[in-house]
Amino acid sequence: MRGFTLIELLVVVAIIGALAAIGTVAYNGYVGGAKQSAATNAMQQIALQEQEYDSINGSYFIQASCTPDDDTVDEINSDLFDADEDEPVVLLDGYRVCVDSHVTGFEVKACKWDASEDSCKDGEEILTLNTKGGKNF
Repeated sequence: MRGFTLIELLVVVAIIGALAAIGTVAYNGYVGGAKQSAATNAMQQIALQEQEYDSINGSYFIQASCTPDDDTVDEINSDLFDADEDEPVVLLDGYRVCVDSHVTGFEVKACKWDASEDSCKDGEEILTLNTKGGKNF
C-alpha cells in the first residue's frame, strides 16, 4: 500500500477548502434570512398588539423618537406588551424596531443593527409595516 503523495494531499486540502468556503456563504445566507424572518414576525406581533392597545386605550402606542435602537425595543416590551425586563416579548437578534406615527395610525420600523456602531447599518433598507398592513418586506 502506497502512502499519499504531497500532490494528492494538496488536492484533498484544496477540495475541502472549496467546500468549506461554499458552505460558509450558504450558512451566512440562511442565518441572515432567518434573522429577517424573525424581525418581520416581531413586527407583525407588534402590529397585532397595537390593535389591542388601541381598543383598550383609544389610541395607538407611538414612540416619541422612532429611531430603532435598544431603548425603543425595551420601551415596546415594557409599555406596549407590559412585559418584565427579564422576559421580553420582542427579542431580536440582529435587528432593532420602533413604532412611529403614520397617516394610517402607526408604522412599525425595523433595521439591521450594527452592534459595533450601536446604530442601524448604513445603506440597509428599513423594513416597515403600517396599520393597514402595508409593508415593504
